[in-house]
Amino acid sequence: MISILARLSLALLLGASSLAAQDFVLRPGDAIKMLVPGEKELTGSFVVDPTSVVTLPVIGRFEVGGKPWAQLHAVLLEAYRRQIREPGITLIPLRRVVVLGAVIKPGTYLVEPTAMLAGAVAAASGAVADGTVRRIRIVRGDTSFRADAPRNREIAELPIQSGDEIFVLQRNWFARNSTFLITAMLSLTGIMVTLIRR
Repeated sequence: MISILARLSLALLLGASSLAAQDFVLRPGDAIKMLVPGEKELTGSFVVDPTSVVTLPVIGRFEVGGKPWAQLHAVLLEAYRRQIREPGITLIPLRRVVVLGAVIKPGTYLVEPTAMLAGAVAAASGAVADGTVRRIRIVRGDTSFRADAPRNREIAELPIQSGDEIFVLQRNWFARNSTFLITAMLSLTGIMVTLIRR
């Protein structure tokens, strides 16, 4: 029974991820990753400019703003079929996020639209020693909110959006200095015991 429920949950999750990718709309700063076997000059990631236009090899400038990925994907493949006999092209939409704060490699990253908060932090190689993936702040447009992980979990599996700025916060003072405090307390206890025995 548990196995059937687990499989059903996984199928629903994968289905939702697939739908999310199809409904995804490219925004400025996002990109299209193009893979063409045996054609290095056609392979690469191509960024959407501030006017929602992307410049792709062979077919040139293409307006992508406001179009769902499923529709845009079909149009782009058709355009390539008219230009290249056997393109064998794979097109993958990528969303731009910025990961900052207590991470190993802060910066701007392009992640697939199905990626969640954990995937964005993983793109920055995770948290540094003083950082915690249990406390994250997200700036989205004019709003800012905390994405604290549920109890006994490291990171919340929350959806992200294009342009999100993700800040991995430092562990609190006590957590960062607990080893020092414990050592100091043990030393102090040892000194007190020695003094009492005298």
